[in-house]
Amino acid sequence: MKLLEIKNIKKSFSNKNVLNGIDLEIESGEISSVFGYSGEGKSTVLKIISGILKQDCGDILLNGKNINNLESYERHTALVMDEPLLFPNMNVLENISFGLKLSSNKKRCVKRLTGSKRMLNSPKEIIELLGITGLEKRYPAEISMGQAQRVSLARSLIINPEIILMDEPFSNLDIISKIKVRQLIKDINQELKISILLVTHDIEDVVNLSDKMFILNDGKIQDSGHPKEVLKKPSSIDTAFLLGTENILDGVIFEIDRDNNLIKVRIKVRNEKIEKGVIIEADFQGNFEIGEQVFLAIRPEEIIILREDRQASKPVRENRFTGKIISSIFTSRMMEITVKSEDNLEFKVLIPFHAYEVMNLFEGKTVNVSLKKSSIHLIKKKKYLGHNSDYNRYYKL
Repeated sequence: MKLLEIKNIKKSFSNKNVLNGIDLEIESGEISSVFGYSGEGKSTVLKIISGILKQDCGDILLNGKNINNLESYERHTALVMDEPLLFPNMNVLENISFGLKLSSNKKRCVKRLTGSKRMLNSPKEIIELLGITGLEKRYPAEISMGQAQRVSLARSLIINPEIILMDEPFSNLDIISKIKVRQLIKDINQELKISILLVTHDIEDVVNLSDKMFILNDGKIQDSGHPKEVLKKPSSIDTAFLLGTENILDGVIFEIDRDNNLIKVRIKVRNEKIEKGVIIEADFQGNFEIGEQVFLAIRPEEIIILREDRQASKPVRENRFTGKIISSIFTSRMMEITVKSEDNLEFKVLIPFHAYEVMNLFEGKTVNVSLKKSSIHLIKKKKYLGHNSDYNRYYKL
């Protein structure tokens, strides 16, 4: 069931267009995310929904009711910012209870997974739910940032909003607190079936929390869907680049074999004509023609470094390349490896740190890498070569 609908929202600041006709649909009880670069207008979207900012045009519907002309406190929404913004002269209990003084929201029933109904009636109940029992008499200066963010979340829950709007809620948290608060938000969503709209530029937040994601780029929604589907099958090269798909290759389709579920693409190698390029096979994907120019997008975690001590299965023998590791960087429990092939192609590979050690990998080592046909996503090239393209800006085509 549609809870929140945003229709053709536009917003400009000092004659600069920030939002150029945004359309979103948020389902009841789900966590949705708006993902994009910093400065793309993600926070502006939340401020417009909550009533802090007024859009230039467009409509906002909550439960089918147009809320364009309602004040912030009348909208049945709650906004959680990147910083908790607690009142320093109030203790934790007073900060949480303060929302009740300003809210005109009526208490609404919430349904547990068991099917029973209950009311979020008291700060004590919410304090227990958020695991901050014992902090009631402490002041903001006496608690950690992670605890403060829980208090901020509790203050939003006390008014029983229809939807919680979260603006980069993890940006000021250390990695341990971030993981805990992220899990807490997921638990609250599952427990209370409350809708949440999150804006973030961290893809880990999106993948770990969201039922649906929206890609905001250049003032428009460029892609949407389940996070894992959008990650694997972005609809544009700009979306692929934004989502960290660093393996983006230039190619031309030269054979389509529908009977064997196969497309063959000749890949352009740097400073070489396309006719001398290497051949990569991909699973058949519709709406392509022989001779068509395409991008091949392969996520770094989808590329496999073959183990020397094991016989490779058929899927991981596909599109096999030999090359040397030219760099390896440790990043958040993973190793980001760059392999330069004998064909002068470079592949970014992401593998767990323990795999890097077990396989005795190191810079300068010769390895075999495999690109599974199922991991290769084709994107039409002719649609995405405008001068504002992210790919063009970074790769200078």
